[in-house]
Amino acid sequence: MDRTDLVLGDDDGVLFVPAARVDELLTLAATIRDTERDQSERMRSGVSLREQVRFDTYLARRRENPGLTFRDHLRTVGGAIEE
Repeated sequence: MDRTDLVLGDDDGVLFVPAARVDELLTLAATIRDTERDQSERMRSGVSLREQVRFDTYLARRRENPGLTFRDHLRTVGGAIEE
């Protein structure tokens, strides 16, 4: 930890952020927030999260390729939010 690092915390834990990357990380956090809000709005309108992330497609692809991770699937359908 550097003296210029930022420390952020909430009920889930603590995060040490290099001050030089704070703008990048805040932008990423805003993108995640916006994606999750959009998913929530779609769920309220009747589209389940399973539908949104095409979970049935993931299961079918996983049967063909057992090494396929859910994160890899999310990347292909535009559902990965933490990247």
